[in-house]
Parts: sequence; C-alpha cells; structure tokens
Amino acid sequence: MSEDSTIRLNGCPNVAGIDGGASKTVALIADANGRILGEGRAGPSNYHNIGVQAATLAIKTALRRARLDAGMTEKPDVAVVALAGIDSKHDMITASHFVKNSKIAQTSIVVHDSVAAIYAATKGKPGIVVNSGTGSFAAGINRKGAYARAGGWGYIAGDEGSAYDIGLNAIKMAFRSFDGREKSTKVTEIVKRRFRVKEVDELVTQIYNTGLTVEQIAAVAPSVIRSTGKDMISRRIVNEAGTQLGELVCTVALRLRMTKQDFPVVAVGGNFRSGGYLLQSLKLRIRQGCPNARVIQMHVEPAHGSLSIALEAFKKRQG
Repeated sequence: MSEDSTIRLNGCPNVAGIDGGASKTVALIADANGRILGEGRAGPSNYHNIGVQAATLAIKTALRRARLDAGMTEKPDVAVVALAGIDSKHDMITASHFVKNSKIAQTSIVVHDSVAAIYAATKGKPGIVVNSGTGSFAAGINRKGAYARAGGWGYIAGDEGSAYDIGLNAIKMAFRSFDGREKSTKVTEIVKRRFRVKEVDELVTQIYNTGLTVEQIAAVAPSVIRSTGKDMISRRIVNEAGTQLGELVCTVALRLRMTKQDFPVVAVGGNFRSGGYLLQSLKLRIRQGCPNARVIQMHVEPAHGSLSIALEAFKKRQG
C-alpha cells in the first residue's frame, strides 16, 4: 500500500473482526462502510490450550499484521474478538478481561466463535452452522432471532466429530488392531507415521510420559479422513464423526423449533475440506431429523462474521 493511502486511512473510523481458534487466529480490518482494508494471521488463541499470555499475544499479533497490511497506525474504534473455548460465564469473564487488557481497540467485544461463524455463514438470517475443526460445535438462529448452541464443550467433555475426536479414535483403533481386536487398518500406518514410531506400542511412552497435545492428536484427522475410500476402519471413524455432528445440528434445530423448516446448514472447518465422506455422513444424519435442511459449505473466514458484528456495534455507538 502506498504512503498516500496510509495517510488517507489514518484518522478515519475503522473496525476489526478477529476469529481465534485452536489452530490459528485471523484478523480483518475494515472501514466504517465494511470495505476490508487489511488481513493478518497468527497462531492459536484458545486460552484453554495455550494459556492467557500466548492467546493474548496471538490476538495482538494477528491484528498488528492486519493493521500493517492496511497501512494503518491507529487502533480500531471497535474490535470484536470471537474465541473458541468460551463455554461458560467464567470463560467469558476471563476472555473479556484479557482482551480488554490487551488494549487492541477503543472498544473490545468478546463473543463465542459460534456467533461469528453464524454471522459469516448466514449474515444474520435463520440457519445453523456446524463446525468441525480442532474442536466442534453447532449453533443457529431462527426466524425470531433466538440463538442456540450444542457441543463445543472441549476435548474432555465434548468436541464430538472434531479433528481431536477423529484423531483420538484413530489412535485407539491402532492399538485395537495391534492387539488383534480389530482387523488390519491403514490407521495404524497413519498413527505410526505421524508420531514417528516403528510399532504402535512405542507410542505409549509419548502418551503417558511425554504427553500428547490436543493439536498433535487432532493432526492425525486429515489423513484418516483422506483414507476413507480405501480403509474400512477409517470409514467407521469418520462416519461416526459425521453422525455426531449431524446430531448436534438436529439438537439445535429442535431447540429452535426449526426441524420442519427449510433452512441452510453451513459446514465450516478444515475437516470438511479433507474429504467428502464426513460431509456425506453429516447429511445423512441431518436428513433424518431435519428433512428440509440444505447442507452447504462455507468458504469464507469466520472472521468476516466478527467484522459484521463489529460494524453493527460501531453504527449503534454512532447513533
């Protein structure tokens, strides 16, 4: 961007939308009319996984890079930060506190990442979004504007159908195959290759002595999804994941009284891009509970949803 452009942009109202997940953080800067001026990326910002300090640094880094991309030196007037793992009142208080203390904008707002995903997917219209990334959730809004969410309770209490869930089940199946409780499976080679062990039993040391992170386990999932066309065990794992994700969608639809309505179900997250079998099993389960729903894939960053919320907040503040 030219020096003249930088001079023109500084001093003008601007807003920021940030989406922070377990694998990456994306920040967008836009002017008061919603025209995107810059984008920045950084590492994960789920504070449950990496801690408050690292999450704060990722958010600040992504936004700083977006400001550099836009040629801006001033802080945004409003920044909306959508974060994964904000699943309780305590989480919201904690996240709001460290985001406010980061001083990334004149006004900072924290929302659950499902809210940003809905805005990005449906632009505020009735619909449900289902996410299968490192974690998972389904969330939606109905014609009356009511909001409901299911899942997304973290890798211990939930996250069914997520990359972590698929990766963990793959590791378990590799051990079952090693025992002889399951047939030979490509999953064994996937696990051995990912963790650089010659035999599956060598992985026990990494699991219980060194420890495996959520991200390390989740990293197994793409290979498992891609092997579904050639391996029965992989298909079984991915089919169960898709079924669980479909159940989340149907639960949200039931709570919002949408099961008989025609509405979009927007599939987001990297797992849906790794192979079609996950999407097929998702559609099959949704068809059972919501026969009129239409499953589509979203190809825009959820940060666009954060940006839409920031624009609304800015306009309300302007009166």
